[in-house]
Parts: sequence; C-alpha cells; structure tokens
Amino acid sequence: MLKTIDVFIGLALVMLLVSMIVTVITQIVTNVLNSRGKYLLHGIADMLEQLNPGINRDVAEEIAELALRNPLVSDANGRLGNVIHREELVKLLLELGAGDGKEQLSAEAKQALQQALLTDGVCQGGTPDQIADQIRETLKNVRSVALQLELAHPELTNAARARVAMIQQANSQFLAKINLWFDQTMDRASERFTAHARYVTFFAGLAVALVLQLDTAALVSRLSTDSDLRSSLLMIAQQQTPPVPQNVPAPAPAGVENPPPIQLTDIDKQNLKDMMVNNVIGIPQSWSDWVGRWHLDNWVMKIVGILLTTFLLSLGAPFWYSALQNLLRLRSLIASKDDQQRQQRQISGAPALGSALESVALTDERGDLAAVA
Repeated sequence: MLKTIDVFIGLALVMLLVSMIVTVITQIVTNVLNSRGKYLLHGIADMLEQLNPGINRDVAEEIAELALRNPLVSDANGRLGNVIHREELVKLLLELGAGDGKEQLSAEAKQALQQALLTDGVCQGGTPDQIADQIRETLKNVRSVALQLELAHPELTNAARARVAMIQQANSQFLAKINLWFDQTMDRASERFTAHARYVTFFAGLAVALVLQLDTAALVSRLSTDSDLRSSLLMIAQQQTPPVPQNVPAPAPAGVENPPPIQLTDIDKQNLKDMMVNNVIGIPQSWSDWVGRWHLDNWVMKIVGILLTTFLLSLGAPFWYSALQNLLRLRSLIASKDDQQRQQRQISGAPALGSALESVALTDERGDLAAVA
C-alpha cells in the first residue's frame, strides 16, 4: 500500500513543479496579449449595446476602449485596464459624453453616447453643446455630494460615497441599466477569459510536455520499479514548502484584481535541479538529442503519455499542491497504522513465545525424568 502511495506522491510532486512552470508561462502569455483587458472591453461593449439602439458594436467598442485606456484605469504601460468598478465606469461614460478629458470620442460615437444619455434621462436635451454642459453639471453635482458625504461620514469608503452621490445626482434609467447589468457583464467577461486562459494553459502544458518529453506512463512505470527514486522524491515532497495559494486560480478573471504572480522559489528551483540529476525531468541539449529519444517501438505510447501529461498539467499547480498534501497525510496515517499493528503483533507474540518455550522446557524435563526412571 505504501509503495502505491509513494508512486502517486512522486507523480504529484513532478506534476506540481512542472505545472508551476506552465502557470508562469500562462501568466506571461495572457499578460503580453493583454487578454484580461480585451475580454473586459468586450464585456463593457456588450453592455453599452444594450443602452440604446444607436450604439452599434463599433461605437460600443470605441467607447469601452477609451474608458479602459483612461490614465486612472489603464495599466502602467497605457494598455487596456484589467479592472474597472461600476461607479468608475459611470463617471467615465459621463465624462466621455461631455467631451472632457484628454482622449476624445469620434463624432459618431460621441453623438450616439449623448443620445443614450438623453434618452435615458441623464440630461434634458438641446444642442450637442447644451447636452455636454448638462452632463458636466451632473458630474459637478456628483463630486459635490461625494465631498459632503466625506465630511459628514468619513467612515464611508470612497466607493460607497461615489455610489450614494451617483444615485442622488445622476438618478436615471441610464444609471439603473448599468447598475442592473454590470455584475452580470463582469461574470460573463470572467467566464470568457477563464475559458481563454484554460486554452492557453493546455497548449502551454503541451509545449512543455513535448519539449521535456515528459511521459506520465513511463514515469509511473519507473517509479513502480525504482525504490531509490521513490525515496528521493518522497524526501523532496516532505520538504516541499507551500508554493502557491490553494484557492487562487491563475490567472484571475477579467474585472477582478490580479493576484500576485506565481514564482518559483529557491527550494522549487533546487527540487527541479534534483529531478534533472535523477533524469526524472530531462531537458534535451540539442535538436538531435530531442529527436534521438523517439524510437519506432515507443513513439505511439510516448505520444499517449505526453498527452496524458498535458491533461494532468492543465489541472494547475493549486490542484497538485492540494493533492500532494493529501497524499502525504494519507501516507503518514497508513505508516502510523502499520507501526501500531507491528507493535501489537510484537506484544501479543511475546506471551505466546514464552508459553511455547515453557512447554518445550516442561517436555524436556518430563523426558529427563522418564529416562531416569
């Protein structure tokens, strides 16, 4: 039983360390592609299309892009922001409708947004300039009320003050629609981004498994026959420190604050080096080295093993960390139970052995007496 658990512990440890590499690659790819910001943009555009029939897809994406590129929302490189709060979005839409700010909408987009604000009761109508002035007046009143709330109720958060100020001074169907649809929109954006991140994770895992030629079937077979390797991996697993929070997926959904990136600790790097020394994880030194590991008699099973590795890696580092901890606890319990049973056998065996020796002694004594008689 312990041998089987040790095999699974070794497998979980290898998958944990390699999946951390896959997670880091996934974070890099999604960050370079600005995937979270793009899916957030699509979600906001979907919501804007529902505000007014005059806001078509192109206009909605233009408005959403300018809102997410606002210096107070965008990231340090000026790319699309990854997170936007509901009150921030309303304020930015009002500013874009008023024509305030450094970035300006095109004439078509500004007209469509002003028409939506007019239709939904934010302003009373008039020429485009008059509508812009009315929007500015609304924003001015919102800021004034927020300031008064800060003076009267300093314990309130900034978001709470902004929410109350918006409801008091920008109470309209426009605000009601955004408040009603915002959370659902963020949920949909998060679901789309999560699906995208899973695809990236799968292909990153496939690339890593192919480069390393990490064959799960061959690894399990080796662990089953190599007791020294099992002992070595068990020792590493017992010393493994928590590398990643168990309840934080990587990367975070669109519209949610991104958690700290997963990084390989010095212990993780040392463990990877130890596995390379033991040839558990082998990095090909050249193209010829990589090709030389494929043979006519093993390529089919190797492909199956690599695909299985890809699936296991796609489960993520948090999954393997949790699995490793559970396996270590299970092994400890079973080992403790085996020790108790061994001690009980020794204790119960001692009286039986004494009785057997006593019986032998009595038999010998009777034999001696009979011989004398």
